[in-house]
Amino acid sequence: MADEKFAREYGHHLVEEVLNGHMTRRQLLVRASVFGLSATAIAQLLAACGSSTSSSSSPSAAASGSALPAVVTGGTMKAVIPPPLKALDPVTIYDQGGIVLVYQIAEYLIDLTNQNALKPKLAVSWAPNAKGDVWTFKLRQGVTFNDGSPFEAADVVASIERVINPKSGSGALAALAGILSPGGTKAIDTHTVQFNLDKPFADFPYLVSASSYNTAILPRNYAGNFQKKAVGTGPWMLKSFVTNQHATLVKNPTYWGKDTQGRQLPYLDQLEFALVTDTSAANLQLQSGAVDVQPQTVFQGGASVLSDASLRVDVYPSTGIRELAFNVNKTPWQDKRVRQAVAYSLDRKAINQALYGGRSNLGYDTFWEPTVFPGSPTPPARAQDYTKAKQLLSDAGHASGVDVTLTVANYLENPAFAQLIQAQCKPAGINVKINEISYNAIYAGTNTTTPWLNAPSVIVEWGSRPTPGVYAQAMLLPTSAWSSSHWNDKDFVTTFNQYESTTDEATRTTLASKLSSIQQDETPIVVAFYISQLRTQKKNVYNIQGPGSFYFDVSQAYMTK
Repeated sequence: MADEKFAREYGHHLVEEVLNGHMTRRQLLVRASVFGLSATAIAQLLAACGSSTSSSSSPSAAASGSALPAVVTGGTMKAVIPPPLKALDPVTIYDQGGIVLVYQIAEYLIDLTNQNALKPKLAVSWAPNAKGDVWTFKLRQGVTFNDGSPFEAADVVASIERVINPKSGSGALAALAGILSPGGTKAIDTHTVQFNLDKPFADFPYLVSASSYNTAILPRNYAGNFQKKAVGTGPWMLKSFVTNQHATLVKNPTYWGKDTQGRQLPYLDQLEFALVTDTSAANLQLQSGAVDVQPQTVFQGGASVLSDASLRVDVYPSTGIRELAFNVNKTPWQDKRVRQAVAYSLDRKAINQALYGGRSNLGYDTFWEPTVFPGSPTPPARAQDYTKAKQLLSDAGHASGVDVTLTVANYLENPAFAQLIQAQCKPAGINVKINEISYNAIYAGTNTTTPWLNAPSVIVEWGSRPTPGVYAQAMLLPTSAWSSSHWNDKDFVTTFNQYESTTDEATRTTLASKLSSIQQDETPIVVAFYISQLRTQKKNVYNIQGPGSFYFDVSQAYMTK
């Protein structure tokens, strides 16, 4: 069972860290949420820290919920999203369109706030043992799936066991491989689940939250064909789905959720999704009034949308990235000096300005970035330095330059990013040939053949992840299912395991500094920026929640006349 003594001691530890100036109140809130401390307990901890300061304030979106008008119930909201790339299935989804649709119908044990803290969903509480290798979750009672069957611990066990089975083809393995093995998830009673981990992992709750989008909880007897029979506990039910055209969802009349005043959720009666691949066409639908909201607005080509006086743009300081990955098993990327040369060729401020109008946070090729993940160590900045880039290339045996191929999907701002990389690398003697292919093509095939995991170098779009460890677990370990770099650094792996096995925040900070230094020096990937998410809607749309495009929570959204 959950160790209540550990929870008390950990809470006191967090307070001491704040009082000693080692972490902010916002960091305390996030870390306390990871360890399942209740809202009351967190409030008590914050009170023990004394008055708030400016350094502890939480970044927030230009919320569609500020100065909210009175709730209006009923009606239909129309949204435009990219079409799912494959048949709709929570077990195997990986693209924005599929994730947004599944998120409406199926739910997760844990959800995310706009600030990337964790909040209860189908689990009402969770806590580890003192070692951090056993986590116990208490489940919400009185919940049913939309087919009338009860939600119980057996459904959680079946759902998690399903996605960690290699035969499932689920992307959940990218997060859970090496942490949770088949047979490790146990039902203690009807509404209690215990996760017995392969090793201590201090960030485990994130791995079964909405940020790990393949871990949606499905009925224990789920047999696939979600697109035809979409059973979940969520606020919406799938009424119709026409591939590459549209999807219609209606409210779930038996949904368990209620607002703070006890009103049944969702407020709206129906959701309609236009499934549109072309960004310009999607923008036109929004500007013409054909749709009410666009969960993800792309800055590139979106100037007319962003300046439209009839629309409101919410800005979320997302942690999403566009990974520039170097396959370290392929020429010339085996030599880290060539990888570093690319990193020093980039003008990150100019890239941010060109792609996002300067809205996004700069990145310096490490996931431990304090402006993005508060409490992280500050890495050395990497400014454009052609002298250094040329010297690195010369030292690597490419004094006359080097020819490389960069694969990129014709999707979002990725082609524009590739062109900026090409232009900025050329003065250093790095000649970049762009291999632009379709969105479907870049993700086609198996893990051993698909371009996004096997091209010599590639740009991959990643949705927001709530903590650095989740990113590292998914792409930078030899066990990572989604490693486009195929990087395997023993020192990084050992340090990462130490980082995730301790709950002492001072120790974690020291280990994070080492991890950050190794990642930046080795440069298996370039992280040039962390995207600020733009969500655009009509001005009569209110209270959409969720930190970024994948987290499109409209259970409490409504529209005024």
